[in-house]
Amino acid sequence: MKVFNFYKISLASVLLATPLCVLSLKTVAQTAIIQEPGVIINSGSTNTCQYTIRVLPSGKATYTVCNRKGAGEIKVNTAIKFFNDILAAQPLSKLPYKPCPKSVSFGTSTQVSYQGKKSPDISCSSNDFRVTNLYSDTNSIRDELKFSTFRTSGGNPSL
Repeated sequence: MKVFNFYKISLASVLLATPLCVLSLKTVAQTAIIQEPGVIINSGSTNTCQYTIRVLPSGKATYTVCNRKGAGEIKVNTAIKFFNDILAAQPLSKLPYKPCPKSVSFGTSTQVSYQGKKSPDISCSSNDFRVTNLYSDTNSIRDELKFSTFRTSGGNPSL
């Protein structure tokens, strides 16, 4: 009859569990640091409504489009990427901006705001990965929230 060695099992459990605990603590610490929402502001155009999206690191989001309020959730990985990209782009107001041609009627601008600082328009193509990453994040977040920005004849978004 073989007897299990209690200490070996306990030590193995601790060694296996330690990396998981450290990763969990790291995530909790990062989430505790980021308490303010990241905000996406889109100007809208003749055919599309302006919108504002407020995103929390948990993935919870609220938005206003055509003066209608909504709430939803995005994937946590999307939210984490968004906040990592915001932190990498600090200070937001100093991001490079190169104007691009836009239609007077149909062109929009997109900005990101965090902790009282706002980026320039990030919708123009850029050679700076921080700008392109943030713009990609804003599109992913809008798509995951599944709201429409297109105006109907009454001025409200189509469903």
